[in-house]
Amino acid sequence: MKITKRQIVLLGILYIGSISYLQTFSLATQAAHQHAVMSYIAGGLISLTALWLVSTTLKRFSDRNLLQALTGRFPILGRALLVLYLLFLLFVCARDIRIISDFTNTVLLNRTPIPILGLMVTATAVYICQGGIRAFLGLSEIYIPIFIGAVFFIVLVLARDLHLSYLVPYFSLDWSGIMKGTWFVFPYQAEILALPLVISGKYYKATAGYVSLAIGSALMMVLLLNTQMVLGIPLVGKLIHPGYEMIRQIQITDFIDRFDLLLMALWYPTALGKIAFDLYVLCYTVQIVVPKLSGRLMTAPAGALAFACSIWFFRNALQQFHFNFVFPLIAFAFHIALPVLFFAVLRPRRGKPEPKAG
Repeated sequence: MKITKRQIVLLGILYIGSISYLQTFSLATQAAHQHAVMSYIAGGLISLTALWLVSTTLKRFSDRNLLQALTGRFPILGRALLVLYLLFLLFVCARDIRIISDFTNTVLLNRTPIPILGLMVTATAVYICQGGIRAFLGLSEIYIPIFIGAVFFIVLVLARDLHLSYLVPYFSLDWSGIMKGTWFVFPYQAEILALPLVISGKYYKATAGYVSLAIGSALMMVLLLNTQMVLGIPLVGKLIHPGYEMIRQIQITDFIDRFDLLLMALWYPTALGKIAFDLYVLCYTVQIVVPKLSGRLMTAPAGALAFACSIWFFRNALQQFHFNFVFPLIAFAFHIALPVLFFAVLRPRRGKPEPKAG
């Protein structure tokens, strides 16, 4: 099906802006304190460089995506590399399932066991994933504009509770702390690289990827600054979900004391869509490695495996949160080294037509 530039922008915002709020605010504030927003800017610039490398490479193959181009040029080595990428995608999918399960258990359903919540999240993601790319485009077109509107609503309602004094000193920059914060933030922003991997060069537009990265990063920075100016720097650095605690400060009237539930209801579908797209990229990569397998039929087994790994890899929410200190090292190989490899290796052949996608 035809994919427009606007749909790519919304899908990119869905992918990088749905779950990042739950994990990066506290880590970036611990490292960079009141200048944590600078970490998002630095991480966005690094992600932009990697996205430019991937987008430039994709322009050389107008009728295919990069996964098809890699296996077409290097049938054996390309598939071996994609097997490693599959393991990375499985880990990302399992991590996101566990993040949402722990968050739901902490905030909404305290007495429901985490495996039950994880199973419900995975089943929903599998159902969305079976709808194909059309399901993600429809989901992003409905909920991302609502989500952006909710962000501006939060800023407007909490304007009277913002304290600029919490960000003092403004210009005393701790560059080592900012770089440390970038280390935590970058892997979540760079996940947008999955778009040109599964969307063919015929429909993917580089400018749409850049715009979605910019808007997604801007939304994260707005919410981060709002959280810091409402709760204060020391408190944001010690909470696991400071963004949610910030939303709990919203009080419209005396009888609406759980307005955060409405905002969560508007946000939750985007988080489920992000997990479903993780699963979609995972199944699509499996289909590229083993062409005889059906990616659609692999969604349920792949989802079950990701759910099992989410329980197996992390004992509790604190262990999953601390994994963010190590995860950037793993993500560096796939978000930096892989785009550089694509750019260097996947060059158009002179005098030999490229095989078309099957």
